[in-house]
Amino acid sequence: MKKLVLLFLFLSFCILGYSQNTTSFYPNFIGQKLDKIENNEDWKVLQKSTGDLNRDGLNDFALILESKDSILEKRCANCKLLKTKPRIILILLNQNDSDKVIIQNNQFIARGDDGGMLTYLEPELFIENGLMTIYYQFTRFNQSYTFELIDDKMKIIIAESYGVHSASGNFVNDTYDFKKGELISETGNISQEEVKTEILKFNTEPKILSEFGEMFDW
Repeated sequence: MKKLVLLFLFLSFCILGYSQNTTSFYPNFIGQKLDKIENNEDWKVLQKSTGDLNRDGLNDFALILESKDSILEKRCANCKLLKTKPRIILILLNQNDSDKVIIQNNQFIARGDDGGMLTYLEPELFIENGLMTIYYQFTRFNQSYTFELIDDKMKIIIAESYGVHSASGNFVNDTYDFKKGELISETGNISQEEVKTEILKFNTEPKILSEFGEMFDW
């Protein structure tokens, strides 16, 4: 019994220590300026996009950072503990001619080894017409998330997923419109022109970027 108690305490200590180390690994970039982030010795800028997010006529920034060091990270409840390079997404607003970070998320951006059959996955990031989109191209499907800045919070407004079956050529394109509360689902075959469209209503409060967990948690 004594050995079991000691083993339990040891495992609890290890799990607690791992959790604390993983949490403390991520620096707090809130309030930092662009030049300081770009000169950070421990994190590199993987993706950078410029555009007017709050529609004040000034350029704002969205950044995806990747750690230069690897850590052990468990990405979901049923996932294995894997060695990976963490990624962070930052939103910087230009206020009074000075840009600073107002939003940071340490979990949502997919890691390089989250691509399934892909040997390396890297997101695309762009700002157009005041909206920010994160896009992933996998082997046979793609995934994108579009956010709008509302009251200094990045709220998801569109999520889109497109996939095609390699053998049959059948495809499914699902678009979630959170403003309209609609799921537009298109199905068909890449060799045929006919496309079947179904529109389903849903009532879900859209999340803000800082609330997101791993990539498919939306």
